[in-house]
Amino acid sequence: MFTRLFTKAAVAGAMLLAAQAASAATYDFKAAANSGGGVGESIFSTFSTSASGGVFGGFTGPNLDITASAVDDDPAQFVYFDNNNAGIGVCKDPNSSASVGTYTNGGGNVCDPASDDGITAFLETLTFTATDTAVVIQSIWLNANHDSPDVRDASYMINGVLYDLNDMVTHSLSQTGDVRIDLGFTLGVGESFSLFAVSGSPDSYISGIALAAVPLPAAGLLLLGALGGLGAIGRRRARGVQKARGARGGQKTSRA
Repeated sequence: MFTRLFTKAAVAGAMLLAAQAASAATYDFKAAANSGGGVGESIFSTFSTSASGGVFGGFTGPNLDITASAVDDDPAQFVYFDNNNAGIGVCKDPNSSASVGTYTNGGGNVCDPASDDGITAFLETLTFTATDTAVVIQSIWLNANHDSPDVRDASYMINGVLYDLNDMVTHSLSQTGDVRIDLGFTLGVGESFSLFAVSGSPDSYISGIALAAVPLPAAGLLLLGALGGLGAIGRRRARGVQKARGARGGQKTSRA
């Protein structure tokens, strides 16, 4: 009976850990912004990665809320999805045809001017906030596919740490032109990190981000407890077998 209970607990713990491992995800903003991806040429005050609209079904995994800010004369700036092998950037001023929060899935550029839809200047900032679970931010991808300066020509502040060309690995999520920066820091629920350029020639976009939910301690404790319990049962059974063998050996000796 105890064996069955501990076995069930071990299986449950393993399933929990597997489910959390499965929550690791990579969000390809460039693919979502390209034609047919569902979010191309769209503009948002806040973009929630798990939200859906139009033909876009949302990214599967822990939710991040993304917001934009910049040094500007207007109080609000916007997260912009630019198509044609770009990704997300900062738009300071929408044009008159922009419908903020609408998943357009293609169409004309709605930033004014159209060239101001990426990370085009110092301190143009994209901020990512974990909203439903603690996450590990594993990597982020950047590209400069719409501009002549290479993405490596700029240095970026990410979560308060400076990254430059020495931290950039050539690795494209989809199509071409991306570099990956490996990170590895944790955000608790409600915590955020920001990315902005601080030197060089930015003119870039964020192509994507990789993240994973932080494993729940309870799942690990449940699994370890179950395995420990099974080990204890095994030891008790072994001692019982040894005692039984000893008793049988004593009976044979007395008969002789």
